Amino acid sequence: METEKKYYLRFSLLCIGTFLLSFGLSQVANRFLQTTNFWVPTLFFAVTTWAINILLTKGKSEPKEFAFKTLAMSMARLLLCMVFVLIYMVVNKVDFLAFTCHFMIQYVIFTVFEISNLVRFIKLNH
Repeated sequence: METEKKYYLRFSLLCIGTFLLSFGLSQVANRFLQTTNFWVPTLFFAVTTWAINILLTKGKSEPKEFAFKTLAMSMARLLLCMVFVLIYMVVNKVDFLAFTCHFMIQYVIFTVFEISNLVRFIKLNH
């Protein structure tokens, strides 16, 4: 239970930090970074990371099954990201480049966070 509290504290700090990073970058006078929708990637990755954590860490599973589920979730998340960016491009072509830069920065940050926490989870439970 204590580990779960630490995870959600780190997760909350990550969400706040990435939101502030995107806000700060959106204030830079640069066509690759200036967007009014800087908050959308933070919300997208907060929801997907939370959902993946719930799906992967609840219940007991064999190490082989856990590895398969982790790989499947990563692939599903990447596909969902591509679809999300494609939909954004269709809806808002003007702001697309800056939005994609924010999205990719946050993709890397949240992926590193997710992998580091999954490694911690594996060490504790398997």
